[in-house]
Amino acid sequence: MRGNSTRAALAAVVVAGSLMPIAFDSATAVADTAPDLACGSTQPGPCTQTVHFSEINEMNTPAPPGGGCPAFASTDFATFVGTGNGVEHITVNRAQDLWFTTTFAGTMTITPYLHGTVDSDGNVTSVSDPDPNVPPFTGKVTEWFGASFNQQNAVVHSTIHFTGTNANGESLRFHDPSHSAWTPGTDVNGPPTKMFDKLRCS
Repeated sequence: MRGNSTRAALAAVVVAGSLMPIAFDSATAVADTAPDLACGSTQPGPCTQTVHFSEINEMNTPAPPGGGCPAFASTDFATFVGTGNGVEHITVNRAQDLWFTTTFAGTMTITPYLHGTVDSDGNVTSVSDPDPNVPPFTGKVTEWFGASFNQQNAVVHSTIHFTGTNANGESLRFHDPSHSAWTPGTDVNGPPTKMFDKLRCS
């Protein structure tokens, strides 16, 4: 992870949210729809930048089964569309070490879909056929996404909490903390050295 071009590429990856393709993790939604950040991408460090945004819009793959989540969560693709208050902040120092955080709080609608298309990087590129048995859920969402990179280590982590209901009166509540870390000597373009995703529904 040495050199400006590597760190700039890593910053772009973090901004794109592609390091954490987790189904109920709408931190990727925040990262994808917030304004582009020049710091760490087209502008090398040292630099600091903060931007504000008000919308999220993302598509995600089905979640792994378990965690007390309803069956549709592990079979359906989903869109996450929301409005609220979001802030992104990035700092890159003279050594090209990078720190990045995103927070968002607001209202979000989760719509389950029966089918989706995924590219070679695991990103959902399209969804089709809303699930006729599961109306969209609308409710409150709070989320946080952060990452840090230096010459020895890399860490990406996020937390999202959602509580909502649908037109049938069904409720969906989930909490999803996730974490990935790369220790010295590992390739940040490869699998993390340590990783967990603890999605829980109630």
